Amino acid sequence: MTFAPSTIDNDGVALLWLLALLPFLAIIFLRPRGVAPGDGPLAHVPPYTSITYPLIGSLQYFSGHWDFLRAAAQKGSVSFHLANHKCIALGLDSRQAFFGEPNVCSALGYAIMLAGTPNLSKDFMKTAGIDVTLGGRSYKFLTALIRKDRVINNMPTLYSYAYDRMGHLAATTINPFETFPEIIFRLTVTITTSLDIAANPAACNALLKVFHGLDMAATPVTVLFPWFLGPDRIRRFSLMKQFYNTIRETIDERKAQGRNDDDPMQFLLDEGLSPIEITQFAIAVLFTGNANTAVIVPAFVCDLATHPTYLSLVREEIETFIARFSPDTSLPLKTRIQSIAYDDWIRPGALPILERCLKETIRLRVATPLHRLNDTGADIQMGGALVRQGTIVSFHTSFVHHDENIFTAPLVWDPERFTEERAEDKKTPLAFVGWGAGRHPCIGQKFATFETFLLTSLMVILYDIEVVDQYGQPLGDMPPVDLNNAVVSPPITPVHLRLSSRR
Repeated sequence: MTFAPSTIDNDGVALLWLLALLPFLAIIFLRPRGVAPGDGPLAHVPPYTSITYPLIGSLQYFSGHWDFLRAAAQKGSVSFHLANHKCIALGLDSRQAFFGEPNVCSALGYAIMLAGTPNLSKDFMKTAGIDVTLGGRSYKFLTALIRKDRVINNMPTLYSYAYDRMGHLAATTINPFETFPEIIFRLTVTITTSLDIAANPAACNALLKVFHGLDMAATPVTVLFPWFLGPDRIRRFSLMKQFYNTIRETIDERKAQGRNDDDPMQFLLDEGLSPIEITQFAIAVLFTGNANTAVIVPAFVCDLATHPTYLSLVREEIETFIARFSPDTSLPLKTRIQSIAYDDWIRPGALPILERCLKETIRLRVATPLHRLNDTGADIQMGGALVRQGTIVSFHTSFVHHDENIFTAPLVWDPERFTEERAEDKKTPLAFVGWGAGRHPCIGQKFATFETFLLTSLMVILYDIEVVDQYGQPLGDMPPVDLNNAVVSPPITPVHLRLSSRR
């Protein structure tokens, strides 16, 4: 999702209507309480940025997330607002406080900044039926669903889905940013949502289209004025209703047949969740599980393809890895690869070159703002800044990932920076935050690593790959990384992969 100036133009009618009402709303939007001077003790509240417009706040945030946060926080943390949303931008020196503070909620922070909820108030969200945290239970449920034993029980299914999709691409040209998200979404549904839905590729692809629609319907207007029932907000509600209908139909069919399957949906039902709560959980989890992985995996394969030396090294390493568990090369690849246990894929150091290359792709391409909401009910301290209740705190990964004082030539794909000899990520605290950090690590890192290594292995073993543009012309390099996206996104310039079978 990219908020660009053209996005505002596309929703121009709604925005103009709202702007016409601004004089009447001034008393509400004239700097949110907790940020404005004169509203209580503000000795430690970060100073207010000058990069703003009267009443409505820092619209510059939407046209360039990194440009705005870098300029606003270049001398330290600053306060800003987006209509009635109170925000603080933290700079490089405050990153340890950002990742080390446990009493803030990332789920609600993202939900608000990506137009997922209508209000900062958790109580309001609960009464509206869209509490993405399920009263704080979502983390517990997700942790249980991605537990190692549950993943291991589903390994035959995961292997089958992955190979059946990747093994039948044949000699063709694909858009990897369409092909990989389809299979990643299906694998994630298998582990976190429902075996019934995962077994139906058409249903999975229909839900994936819902996610794309939700992404497109998230505009500056829906963030600034979440209460305004404009075209995009109505569209988002309609798409969520489609998702709910799929979940409800799956539950009703299961109950009608008297089935008690051992899968994520049954687990959530046994925990007492209603269909609407399961829908809320599934939307939040599938977004979390796919927002990054579905872009990183195809980007990773493309990065390897544009660096033939690393592609050859990775291919050799994977072939050796597979042979360690199944040395009989006369067996089908699907059979051989299924002999590898889940623990073997994710064991640190098992695939050192692949690990190093993936880490570099993540460092280079995870260039987005991270968000936390103070929903503790009280003001808290974060890196010397007073963070009022209801305030969203943001930190951009490019403060570390693309800092030339931390990483040499930070916009160049160079896995050697993570070797023991160079170890650029070890010389500065929290230099690499691609998997989260501190008190906010990515709890799905192991499963995401498994997905990435499995799909990449199938691609490089089964096919010779070449990166081409939309017209089939070879590309020597990937397009430059756009640092101003709201979430990890595909390249603006279309990128395709030309495949030729190696078997």
